[in-house]
Amino acid sequence: MILMPQVFDKIQFLTGNKDLLENIPGVPALPTWDEHTIEFFGAFSRKLLSEPGVRDFPDITSYAFWIRNASLRQIKDHYYPHVEDKVGRGMTFHIAPSNVPVNFAVSFTSSLLAGNINVVRVSDKRFEQVDIIVNALKKTFSEGFEEMEQYLIIIRYEHDEEISAYLSSMCDIRVVWGGDRTINSMRALKLPPRAIEMTFADRYSLALLNSDEVLKTDIFKLVEGFYTDTYYMDQNACSSPRMVVWFGEVVEEAKDRFWSAVEEKVKKDYDFKEILAIDKLDQFCRLAAVNDDVSLVEKNNLVMRINVKKLDDSLMDHKFGGGFFFEFEAEGLDDLLPVLGKQSQTISYFGMDGHEIQQFAINHGVRGVDRVVPVGKTMDLTFKWDGFDMIETMSRYVYCPDYVLYNSK
Repeated sequence: MILMPQVFDKIQFLTGNKDLLENIPGVPALPTWDEHTIEFFGAFSRKLLSEPGVRDFPDITSYAFWIRNASLRQIKDHYYPHVEDKVGRGMTFHIAPSNVPVNFAVSFTSSLLAGNINVVRVSDKRFEQVDIIVNALKKTFSEGFEEMEQYLIIIRYEHDEEISAYLSSMCDIRVVWGGDRTINSMRALKLPPRAIEMTFADRYSLALLNSDEVLKTDIFKLVEGFYTDTYYMDQNACSSPRMVVWFGEVVEEAKDRFWSAVEEKVKKDYDFKEILAIDKLDQFCRLAAVNDDVSLVEKNNLVMRINVKKLDDSLMDHKFGGGFFFEFEAEGLDDLLPVLGKQSQTISYFGMDGHEIQQFAINHGVRGVDRVVPVGKTMDLTFKWDGFDMIETMSRYVYCPDYVLYNSK
C-alpha cells in the first residue's frame, strides 16, 4: 500500500520524519537485548532524569530508573540469559492508550530491546509526560546515538483509517492498547500474513486485604501504596484496583482504620474534581437499579464505597474511577471466582500469600488474572504484562539444531 504524499501532511512527527518512515522496509532488525540498545537506554535514562520538571512526575522517574543500564542488565541476566539466537521480528506499529501517559514508552522499550523498528502513534490527548520523554529522546539521538532514530519514530495523527492501514500493511507486529472499540477498529485493517498482533484491552483489578494484618501494620505505609495503585492514575490504569476484598476475623475494625487513613491521604494529596462526585453517584444509581445486592457506604465524595453482598460477572460493567470502590467480605478465595473472568487483570494483596493466590488462579483455570503483586506494586514496570512476555513475543528465534548431539551414538 502506497501512502499518498498529501496524507503525510496529516502526520505530526515527534521523532523521525517522512523519509525514515518510508525507509523502514530496508532497516535491519537488531539482535534481541543488543548491548548497544542497552547503552542507548542508559543514556536516555540520564537525559530523562535531567529534564526540567521531571521530578513532578513519578511515573517518568520510575520509568527512567527502570531503563538504567544496571537495571536492564540485571533483568537480562535473570530472565533472559540465553538470547544469542534471537532477533527482532521487524517493524512494530504501536497504538498507545489515551489514559496512561508513559505507557507508550514502556511499549517501545519492550519492542526495541526485542530488536524491532518502532512506529508509535501517541494519543491526541496532550500529556506533559509525552513532551518530556520526546525531548529527552531527541537529545539522546543527537549525542552519539543518531543511528537509533530510525528505530524509534513517534508520531501523532487524528483517527485516520488510511494512515493506520498503511502502517499496518508494513508492520510485523501490531500492538494495540485501548478499549474494545479501538481494538476492533484496528482489527478491520489487514496485517501481512506473517505479522502478529498483541492487544491490551480494558481490564479491571482487585485488592485483597487481610483484616487481621491491617490492624497490626503501619497503616499509613499501607495506604501510601494503595493510593499509588489507585488515585495516582484516577483508577484509569487497568492494574488499579476497582474492588477491595476483605478476609480475616476483624473486618469492620480494619475497614474503619484503613478507609479513615485513605480519606486522610486523599484530602491531603488528591486533586478532586467536583464533577467526579456527580458522575460517581450516577454510576452507583445505575448499578443499584439493576442489582439488589449493593448498597452505598456513607462516606464523603473523595472515597465512594459500594458494599457488595454477592459477586457476579456483570458487576464490573459499572466500574468507575476517581475513588469508586466495590467492597466485599470473603470467606475464602473461592468466593472470588465470579469476578475472575477474562477481564480481570491484577490481584494485589496485603497480609496474604501471593504464591497461594497465584496457584489458586492456575489450579482453577480462571480465564483472567495475569499478575499477582503486593499492594503498592500494581504500577511497577515489567516486561511481563497481560499474560504476555513482551520481549519473548516480540522477538523470533533463528534456530540451528546441534546435529552433532543428534547424530551421536
